[in-house]
Amino acid sequence: MIRVAHLLPTMEIGGRERIVADLCRTALGLGIQPVLITYDVTPPGAAVIEAPGVPVVALDRRDPAFQAQIGACLKRERIDVLHAQGHISAALVAGARGNVPMVATMHVALGSGWRWLLPIVRGLRAADALTAVSDDLARRFGRLAGKAIEVIPTGVDLARFRPSERTPPVGEPFTIGIAARLHPVKRHCDAIAAMRILRERGARCRMLIAGEGPCRDAIAAAARGLDVELLGPVTDMPGFLHRLGAFLLPSDHEGTPAALLEAMACGLPCIATKVGGMPALLGEAGILVARRDPDAIADAVEWLASDPGARRTFGHLAADLALRQGSDAQAERYARLYRALAHEHPLPERAHLPPRSS
Repeated sequence: MIRVAHLLPTMEIGGRERIVADLCRTALGLGIQPVLITYDVTPPGAAVIEAPGVPVVALDRRDPAFQAQIGACLKRERIDVLHAQGHISAALVAGARGNVPMVATMHVALGSGWRWLLPIVRGLRAADALTAVSDDLARRFGRLAGKAIEVIPTGVDLARFRPSERTPPVGEPFTIGIAARLHPVKRHCDAIAAMRILRERGARCRMLIAGEGPCRDAIAAAARGLDVELLGPVTDMPGFLHRLGAFLLPSDHEGTPAALLEAMACGLPCIATKVGGMPALLGEAGILVARRDPDAIADAVEWLASDPGARRTFGHLAADLALRQGSDAQAERYARLYRALAHEHPLPERAHLPPRSS
């Protein structure tokens, strides 16, 4: 068994966290024992994604002893490979992992992280392997890393996310949904603006928003008077998606978002902005719109609401594309990478120790 530690801020609900949960779910069958190491404090009452049976080590990066704690944790847990989930994770542990090999995965664009630029560059260049969830991110971070980055696309659990047979009752408002952290980069404000445009046009639409985050109050205020419901964190994502007539992701930037892939796997017609890895993921199986363009979003929603044939066509195309990106294939690629790193960077001082029970 190879012991792999996934390092990330928390397990609060998000795309990166769903990827980590999927890697943990499939790990034992691939000869891997996973461990989770978190470095930000989870807010009280926050909804998190569970990884049953996987040990969790909760650290706090604000602690002056954080670097020493990371090194001690890797040694205590007998970690063979460290998987830094994100560029900030790689920056935090570049000099603290001792001789444990590290792979770092790029999930999102740099965004406002320019103040971290030098530590990020050091972290990327110190990594033994780099991956990204999209070609776009591989190109962006490849320039900083000074080396090639392997693309391992986001996978989806096809056993959980599959098309529903539900037919919305006649006369029910057309329901569009968003599943994303309530954060400025996700541009919920554009979705709310599109809903106002649709109301002015006389279209009967409602919007369900799944997620939590710092913009909740601002989004709720902007949505007053509209048929918009903020559901908070949603743990039953297939159930949420099966309530929708279409899915929307109006982000300013993305990698290959798990939420969009899950909606596609459920056979939903999808609307997404032309940013990051979303055009490559969705292609002609959905409607791509310019970023920060509420009118274009409103046009797309109105088209889907009025054309059942278009909804069926886009839904079938999206589901067919998602079938090619199962989470098992994603897990197998990472497992091969872990084995290669463990073989290239053996830790002989641990060879005599029996496997640590979880």
